[in-house]
Amino acid sequence: MSMVSFLPWCRIDKAYDVGQLQILPFKRHQPIEGLDGAAQCRVNTILATYKTIQAKPVDRAAIARYAGKSVIDDLNEEERETIRELVAIACFCGLARREYFNELGPYCNSDCFSLYIQKFDRADFTAITTRRREGETLSTWPIDHIAITVPVHCHGIPEVRLDETLLKALISHRGATSNNSWAKWQNAITCFNQANTDSENVRYQVEWVLLCSAFEHILGAKPDAKDVAAKFAAVVVPTEPLLARDATRRSQRWQDTKQFLRYEWMREFYRIRGDFAHGKLNTAQPMVWNPLEHLALASIAFPLVVKCLLKKAGRYEFTDDDNVQIDAFEKFANTVNFLRPPSERRNSLDSHWSRICSDCRSKLCLQRVRNAVGEKEMLPREDKASPAEGDASAGEGA
Repeated sequence: MSMVSFLPWCRIDKAYDVGQLQILPFKRHQPIEGLDGAAQCRVNTILATYKTIQAKPVDRAAIARYAGKSVIDDLNEEERETIRELVAIACFCGLARREYFNELGPYCNSDCFSLYIQKFDRADFTAITTRRREGETLSTWPIDHIAITVPVHCHGIPEVRLDETLLKALISHRGATSNNSWAKWQNAITCFNQANTDSENVRYQVEWVLLCSAFEHILGAKPDAKDVAAKFAAVVVPTEPLLARDATRRSQRWQDTKQFLRYEWMREFYRIRGDFAHGKLNTAQPMVWNPLEHLALASIAFPLVVKCLLKKAGRYEFTDDDNVQIDAFEKFANTVNFLRPPSERRNSLDSHWSRICSDCRSKLCLQRVRNAVGEKEMLPREDKASPAEGDASAGEGA
């Protein structure tokens, strides 16, 4: 029996190598590498059962090809599990590529990376496996009786792009790290992905607990708010740190005047996790940041933690955007009502985040100019001959 692995809601922009996996763009009625006409027709027929919200077959998607095999070769359970793991890494790199507060910039959610591995024999019937609490159900359906519709929160995403530099660094780290160490990274990345579905059916309390678990695993921290916060503050370090005592947004309950604002944010975020993890839907604990602000900050911060740890391991170099976001994070967290548009908004894309990032980018460029000027001033200069030396030389020549 043949098998095809695909992501019907992932309008991937180009082909990506993800370890042993290739994620290939699918465009209806365009050739798929390695498939003859009959096989191409079968794949087109299967993907035609996946519909847009207008009930039309998806015109773009992504197909997963494992270890150089044909995209319709049979796969054993171990190979299918590896595909799931590698798709999760690709998903994270898509989430890390997002531009917040910019409706024209790249954006996706983890449900865009929903993976279907579908068995089929002929193009007129297909087998669908669905989960049950006690196991799973395998059913065979006539292909023309099936219609699976895109989730609404994926429909409006026109294209998915991955952070390719980060992707290569993660695959390199995965290959060079022990199984036990990589398991922590895998757990953290999976938790982060699951917290970023954008689905209305996932409560923010669940996302909160998942994000806290992601930070705890990736930082190798104890399940303690102070330890997670200390490790976070030590990993993500801006060029101009902001002490909590100097912050606009602060709590009178903060006792340690030497801690940075990023430490206090993480300590509050992880502390409140305890209520949600124990089944409470509401918390009575005081908060400096509201729930939506906390979740936005966590979603910005976690990819920065991953990049900082990869850089420390020698597998990644910061881009300008990375440096800008690291410097902007604390300033953004210190901004009152940062999810709302700023007063005297300049245009539809104007936001507190874009303003702070623009300011940090300007400072980064200015520092580079200063460094370049300083280096030039430190270069050795050729000594000009003194007039006396010049006269002496002229006399000798005469």
